[in-house]
Formats: sequence, structure tokens, C-alpha cells
Amino acid sequence: MFLRIRWFIMGALASVSIVSYLANQLRKARERLTPRSVANSGLRGMANVLDSAAEAVQPKAEESR
Repeated sequence: MFLRIRWFIMGALASVSIVSYLANQLRKARERLTPRSVANSGLRGMANVLDSAAEAVQPKAEESR
């Protein structure tokens, strides 16, 4: 009987801790995904693409000699 009670209590504690962990992760994700942060990350991504394209077309110093 005590074994069943122990497993029930351990399962209940695990369930409560998982739910609180997921709620915390959801809150953090909601804070990260504001419209401003999404726009900033998109602009950063486009800037990286443009930088890599500029490096690809830019002649190297050794090639220009």
C-alpha cells in the first residue's frame, strides 16, 4: 500500500514540476517572440546574407595583383 502511495506522490510531483517548467519555457518564448525582436532577427539575417554576398563578389587582394 505504501509503495503505491509513494509512486502516486512521485508521479504527482513529477507532473507538477513538468507543468511548471513548460509554463516557464512558454513565458520565456513569449517574451522572446515580440514583433520587434522578430523584425530585428529578420533584419540581422538579411544583413548577414548581404555581407556574405558582398564577400563572394569582392575580389581578393591576391587576385587583383
